[in-house]
Amino acid sequence: MQIKKPASKDYRNILFSIPKTEIHLHLEGMASVDTIWSLIQKHKLEIPGISNREDIINRFKVKNLDDFIDLFLNVIQNCYREEIDLTLQMNDAREYLKRNNIIYTEVFFAPSKFLINGFSFDVMMDYLDHDAEKIKKEDGIEIKFLIDVSRSFGSENAMNNLNLVLKHRKPSIIGIGLGGAESKGPAKDYKAVFEMARNAGLKVVAHAGEDVGPESIWSAIKDLQVLRIGHGISAIQDKKLMNYLKKSQLPLEICPMSNIFTKKYVSSYKDHPIRKFYDKGMYVTVNTDDPTIFGMELIDEYLNLLNNNIFSLPEIFDLIKKNLYATFLTTPEKDAMWKKMEKVINKYK
Repeated sequence: MQIKKPASKDYRNILFSIPKTEIHLHLEGMASVDTIWSLIQKHKLEIPGISNREDIINRFKVKNLDDFIDLFLNVIQNCYREEIDLTLQMNDAREYLKRNNIIYTEVFFAPSKFLINGFSFDVMMDYLDHDAEKIKKEDGIEIKFLIDVSRSFGSENAMNNLNLVLKHRKPSIIGIGLGGAESKGPAKDYKAVFEMARNAGLKVVAHAGEDVGPESIWSAIKDLQVLRIGHGISAIQDKKLMNYLKKSQLPLEICPMSNIFTKKYVSSYKDHPIRKFYDKGMYVTVNTDDPTIFGMELIDEYLNLLNNNIFSLPEIFDLIKKNLYATFLTTPEKDAMWKKMEKVINKYK
């Protein structure tokens, strides 16, 4: 495909103009500083080290995955003290999606900390489901949820989360995901949870190869039979695994800046394995993970891949298409959405 090469300053406008999808995105990871600060004030919270907005901004500057999880659980999630607070979170999500012209997304929602704090799963999902419908009706943006059963709280808690999902099925819930501290929760410990979820018709995904070696990815594939892998970057250490991923075309939900921030395997775009995966023929997609925390929205992520000469513009278009076809939409829905995307892309041929 021959593409007219625009001036670099035009790349942002081009990328914004294309309707997009995103499949590795945490709801709380879109929380704005203003929302967190407003909740601290609303509930008169005392959080160590935070006395103003600037402290929140500084706390968001995580140095590793453990720092991130601490921020996620003990600051961000800890500020939500009643179910209705989640409507503020959905407003933040709405604005993020609009800023990046994302028309469909599959978002992780982690209920464990909220449940520990006494929230009702049913009430939480009522708010989230209602707001998702409102956003779809008013903005034409569709949000689906993958409930995080979480390694951080153990397999018993994960089964409890799944049972809540099955008891309180909502139209917006399409599956479950295994997130949390990868080093503390081997995938095999959650085999029964994922088997039950699959049997109930839920989609299943797992974070793997973000903070642990390729054995974690293999376990997610063999023990959990996942349909996508979150991150998966440690696959670069295992040629057999890379060959398997190429042959199976199991999508990787890659979040470059997130990986650079946590610094487990990479420290820059130049040493990120996404290009090697792509050249190998593996199925890679680009996502942000937690855009507020990492200061990296989806358009910025694509721009950085362009500006660092990791991918060309035609390849970015291909990555946008791959993201769409890795979603859990039906094939006719994907095809219809691709026609809308392709119509815009064709303007730059």
